[in-house]
Amino acid sequence: MEYTGKIKPIIQCKNICKTFRTKETSLDVLQDFSLDVKENEFVVLLGPGQCGKTTLMNIIAGIEPSTSGEIIFEDVPITRPNPSLGMVYQTTGLFPWFTVMKNVDFGPRMKRMPAKERKEKAQYFIDLVGLTGFENSYPIKLSGGMRQRVGIARAYCNDPKVMLMDEPFGHLDAQTRYSMQDAIQDIWSKEKRTVIFITNNIEEAVFLADRIVIMTNCPSRVKTEVRIDLPRPRDYVSRQFLEYREEVSRLFESTK
Repeated sequence: MEYTGKIKPIIQCKNICKTFRTKETSLDVLQDFSLDVKENEFVVLLGPGQCGKTTLMNIIAGIEPSTSGEIIFEDVPITRPNPSLGMVYQTTGLFPWFTVMKNVDFGPRMKRMPAKERKEKAQYFIDLVGLTGFENSYPIKLSGGMRQRVGIARAYCNDPKVMLMDEPFGHLDAQTRYSMQDAIQDIWSKEKRTVIFITNNIEEAVFLADRIVIMTNCPSRVKTEVRIDLPRPRDYVSRQFLEYREEVSRLFESTK
């Protein structure tokens, strides 16, 4: 999709194709996938399981090459990992031998930021994600939701311009998942970033997104988009929310 509007997008996916090949077979996962994402927009990619959402996210992050097409970030093609693109995965990948504080300040420490400054910065994001008092705890002592909060704080502490979130709440129980959806909405309202968020949960998509991009099954492309014009914080049982959920459900089910 060539951009023709007045506000230039921060991320552009231009005709992304991805084919996995072996000696015997080939599998087309993405085909002519094009998408523009504006600065500070919260975009949710909603698609069936195994449709290539994670592959697309890895291509955007610069950790996996596309077969053809290109990702443009601030006018520059992405060809390798970029520190301005922060990643949050379903599994947090925390360092088990580090405390919460040392996990969160890891990025600034690698950049040789002065100790006082990086600890103040890490403390800000620890407080923001609701983990005040757990600075000296180790990941093994934390619940799944708390570990995910550490992962989010660690990603934010690197000052990314874009947050890439690959089903970060997919492995959590229902109650914790609702809590984390509230948390990420609150964090985003206070620390605005461009967010690209993957899920296959329709309710979660409607609750979080400015815009939902519905993907087809493999080979995946953009089927349609739904802009969610609801004020925040959102109410799961409001009439408008339920109407959006019904609309998105109908469109999503037709992709399967």
